[in-house]
Amino acid sequence: MDLGVWQHLSRFLQVGGVGFAIDAGVLWLLVYPFGLPPVPSRAVSFFVTICVTFVLNAKYTFAVPMRSASMTWYVVIQAVGAAINFLSFSWLVLYGPLENRPLLSLVVGSVLAAAHNFTMMRRFAFRPSRQQVTNTRQAKSQSSG
Repeated sequence: MDLGVWQHLSRFLQVGGVGFAIDAGVLWLLVYPFGLPPVPSRAVSFFVTICVTFVLNAKYTFAVPMRSASMTWYVVIQAVGAAINFLSFSWLVLYGPLENRPLLSLVVGSVLAAAHNFTMMRRFAFRPSRQQVTNTRQAKSQSSG
């Protein structure tokens, strides 16, 4: 992997941390001060988190213009990632070698989902435009020439 991938991965993980804080914060706010039920509150907090992390990943992680980022792909990728997380966790605690270790199973599920999400987002949701690729290649050839 080149340095760009490592920078993207580092930023992706940072945005994930921010997303978790937003998700937890909105959920807490809706459930405790406002007294709303947890399940609908979680749906709202998840929606807010998806919107914020989409913008952060487009602008900060992958540095693509919003017009070339795909919210549709982002939501689909997030949904598949959530399924990977939940299904791998469930398999590990119900049938796998980690049946008495739910927190370790959660970590494994989260790592698998994050790897999927990062790879797919980089390829589909935040693919640079042709013009960006051309500009990058021209800049590299000028700096090495």
